[in-house]
Amino acid sequence: MTATQVNDAVPQRRLKGREIPAEGDGGVFSETWFPVCLSSDVPARGVHGCDFLDGRVIVSRDRHGEVRVLSAYCLHVGADLSIGEVTDAGNIRCAFHGWEYDSESGRCAYLPSGDPVPPRASLYRFPTMERYGIVFAFNGREPRFSIPDFDHPEASLMLRSGTFPDRFLVDPWVICANTPDLLHITELHRFDMHNDPYEDATWQDYSATFPIHATTPAGPVLDIRPEIHGTNLFHQNGTVDGRWFGWSTWMGIPTPGESAVFYTICAQPEPGETPEQTAEFLDYVLKLEMSIASEDVPIFASMRYTPGNLTRGDRVLARFFEYLRTFPRSHPSADFLK
Repeated sequence: MTATQVNDAVPQRRLKGREIPAEGDGGVFSETWFPVCLSSDVPARGVHGCDFLDGRVIVSRDRHGEVRVLSAYCLHVGADLSIGEVTDAGNIRCAFHGWEYDSESGRCAYLPSGDPVPPRASLYRFPTMERYGIVFAFNGREPRFSIPDFDHPEASLMLRSGTFPDRFLVDPWVICANTPDLLHITELHRFDMHNDPYEDATWQDYSATFPIHATTPAGPVLDIRPEIHGTNLFHQNGTVDGRWFGWSTWMGIPTPGESAVFYTICAQPEPGETPEQTAEFLDYVLKLEMSIASEDVPIFASMRYTPGNLTRGDRVLARFFEYLRTFPRSHPSADFLK
């Protein structure tokens, strides 16, 4: 038996590209809209607690019915306000010592002891938006962009939103990188491209668009306009076999290195179509999208995403990596969430 000889004079070293900041590195996260929970999770009169950005937040509705996302820990001694209740006045009451917070502003409004309210007793209030049956919170002092629209007015659509049952053990940008990874689309998903997606990609300050016209292995023809907004929002308008649909996956961060994945799927009823027929089309599209996503899941389960030896075929993906490296990051709520 002979052993393979190794030239010790030339040590093997793995080529790695410039690092992409992980979410939470240095205590900061991407300045983007993150999904926090489904609208249906928020009681009409109550408090819902969620893990978010390596900490915890509460979600409730103010006296006008508007949804609010606030830091979860009482500013007295740190009790979790999700265990509390909403008072008749609409305040959020801490279960431990009875401190009450205005559900709209987050400011402490009442102390049962009768003591003056401390001037700095105010919960962190996130910029918040409710769309498509999902509650979003922006990480940053002011939103840099809006949550994207579908091609048709929301009121005209049959729409469903939900969550994937399990968290993905990767940062959201890793999932989003699938879209500009055009070689993965042709090799793993085996799309037969009818356009040149390398030439058709466009870039904006806080988003990018990657048009795809392709036949899938099962036969349906997709003419779609996938977009990445921020570092975590996949948003798509387009057609399957000529009929329009919308599909989005919105990724939140409960803790660094984990993604909670929400989805929205929608369609516009065609003339003369019954609600049951529109629902059947939604079922069909959801099954198609989930079948594509299922091919990625086992890879995400064990991969260690590290840019390395990129080739010309990775040029769109390489530009996305640069987009990620320069994307603004902060964490203004950090002192409040833990």
